[in-house]
Amino acid sequence: MCRFVAFAEKGEIDGEVIRALLKSSKKDVLSSNSHPDGWGYVIYVLDGEWSRFHYASARPMYSDDNLSILYSIRGERLVGIIHARKTLKKFLRGVSHAHPYHVRVGPYDLFFAHNGSVSRSSFKNPELPYTDSFMILREIAEELSLTDPAKAYERVMSRLKGNVTSLNSAFLSYSEASGPELFAYYYYNRNNMRETEEYYRIYFHDSYVYSATVNYYLGGKGKELPFDRVYRIN
Repeated sequence: MCRFVAFAEKGEIDGEVIRALLKSSKKDVLSSNSHPDGWGYVIYVLDGEWSRFHYASARPMYSDDNLSILYSIRGERLVGIIHARKTLKKFLRGVSHAHPYHVRVGPYDLFFAHNGSVSRSSFKNPELPYTDSFMILREIAEELSLTDPAKAYERVMSRLKGNVTSLNSAFLSYSEASGPELFAYYYYNRNNMRETEEYYRIYFHDSYVYSATVNYYLGGKGKELPFDRVYRIN
């Protein structure tokens, strides 16, 4: 299981939110575990033109000196996802598995970060040798031939939710025509929980969406995200 923050901000990223995610990655008070299996982020920055920061590391967020870069990123508008990873399958560690995952489809760059697990039998091609999170992103990409990114995301979430622990996730699409568009989805299955129920909850405050442990370190000021619905972050 993992922890993440997704945001649409102006000026700079809220340092308090970064520190709350950092604390969550080192000591998750809702699960008695850390999140040591890599971390990463994608951040689009508007400063006249759009720029992109995309970083992935096999190191834990809490022991990576490059974390300081997050505090220095500034612009008219910032849209991004930051993710700290924990995997139950140790052979899936490494920089290649750090979220957010990325694929390019037609005019779109797609980024996806996920907290939870999905049964392989839920996928169209379950034999493919990828993590379940990357498989989700592949299926979103396939849906783009039929619809727009937000609806593609919604369709895949709806199709997969029958056999999961959770589909808590953030999805960012970018095209030169539309710029970055950011969405989150909050869903967990009470019958498959491996942690306390609070661990799975997702919260929002202002233009930030984040995992329950982040909300804890922020003093509980967030409101619970709408359940089982794609939420646009503006």
